[in-house]
Amino acid sequence: MEREIEVKLLSLDVEEFKSKLIYIGAEKFLEEDQVNITINSSTHEINNGIGYLRIRESKNLITGEHKKYFTFKEQITDKNVRENIEHTTEVSEVMELRKILELMGYDLQIEGRKNRVSYKLNNIRFDVDTWDEETYPHPYVEVEANSEEELYEILDRLQVDKKHVSTLSIAELKESISK
Repeated sequence: MEREIEVKLLSLDVEEFKSKLIYIGAEKFLEEDQVNITINSSTHEINNGIGYLRIRESKNLITGEHKKYFTFKEQITDKNVRENIEHTTEVSEVMELRKILELMGYDLQIEGRKNRVSYKLNNIRFDVDTWDEETYPHPYVEVEANSEEELYEILDRLQVDKKHVSTLSIAELKESISK
């Protein structure tokens, strides 16, 4: 179980933002390709306000390591920051897990692919996410900190205008552009 406090930064020049991060001392520590599968049911839907199920397969592009995780992201709040508790376990057979979930009625399995480049500054994590065009066509930065105060202090230090800050999930972002 892991608690996360985060926001997304939308409509930024991500290359310029990465340069700013390096300038203030952030270090790149991870680059990975991910397949993310969100899971739901057409007959007993998991309400977005409660959280969501996800299977994630990741390939570390630096070490070549592959990992597969099954997660329920329990939503605590989406006011000012997005706060979740991640209940996660590593899995070995993604296709079998997907089949089990489907047999249990979790028939909505939406797959998206992204590249993630991650930086760390003190206890703050910055993930630059670039999804496939069908999932979400605009790269963004996800910022995760230990507290809301710490998160907004670093955004102030980086001179991020509040208009770029979002607490929407990727599903909500995807929905917002399809309207």
